[in-house]
Amino acid sequence: MNLSWATTVLLVPCVVVLTAGVFYLYGAVLALLSKTSVRNKVVIITDALSELGKECAGVFHRGGARLVLCGKSWEKLEELSDELASASDPTLTFPPKLVLLDFGDVDGTAEAVSEVLECFGCLDILIFNSSMKVKAPAQTLTLETDKLLMDNNYFGPITLAKDYLIMPGHHCK
Repeated sequence: MNLSWATTVLLVPCVVVLTAGVFYLYGAVLALLSKTSVRNKVVIITDALSELGKECAGVFHRGGARLVLCGKSWEKLEELSDELASASDPTLTFPPKLVLLDFGDVDGTAEAVSEVLECFGCLDILIFNSSMKVKAPAQTLTLETDKLLMDNNYFGPITLAKDYLIMPGHHCK
């Protein structure tokens, strides 16, 4: 038996099963979202400018959620807001609120939390989508880079979560 032929025979079914699994999960998520209404729910998406953030924003926007889109670039946030508005019925959706948020600046996170609370005063769903990745050996990174990684991946999100999850009265009823 030829080794490449045997590998192909084993690999093709695995790829087919994995692809079918992805489509099944996608359908299950869509079915779940259609059964559970997100209409009028306040949803905050950090790093709404990433591909995953844009997809989440689109799904929740079409579902009628009140979105707070966070990102590092005001111009790109406005572009995303315009895309969402043009792709939906304005009688069924709410215009998203835009908030500049950079987890690399932990001190600015408190200001962003205040701005988010001013938008709707409460929160139903918080999607942490921000992260910073570095593809390098750990020993080659500077302490400044390590601090920036921790700020983006831990201290910024935990500050946002504590301000919402620990403080009473921030949850919608």
